[in-house]
Amino acid sequence: MVEFCDECGSLMLPSNLTGIRVFRCKCGAIKPFLKERAHSYKLNVKIEHPKEEELQSTTEFKEWKEKYYRSEVANFECSSCHHDKASIKTRQMRSAHKGMTQYLICLNCNTRIIIES
Repeated sequence: MVEFCDECGSLMLPSNLTGIRVFRCKCGAIKPFLKERAHSYKLNVKIEHPKEEELQSTTEFKEWKEKYYRSEVANFECSSCHHDKASIKTRQMRSAHKGMTQYLICLNCNTRIIIES
């Protein structure tokens, strides 16, 4: 079951407020659980994982990215670092009747190359 805030319209998250189950909004509003629908509400416990499993440095992140990311662009070579992997992103920068702007982004140094359309 999903509850929305009556004040701002945002999604409200279940919470325990001094032992009472309520929905809490980011704007500060609180809404009680409805007794007639209490059986459909479900609170889950946050899953914790050890910090050792997280990437700790930028070099680890670059190694992970090099190993698992695949290039979306064939025959690419970055002009800054000469890396051979890149991704392509598109953004609507101008009016809707104009074409989208495309960027090639080097997966090693994040250099952006604009492709004119």
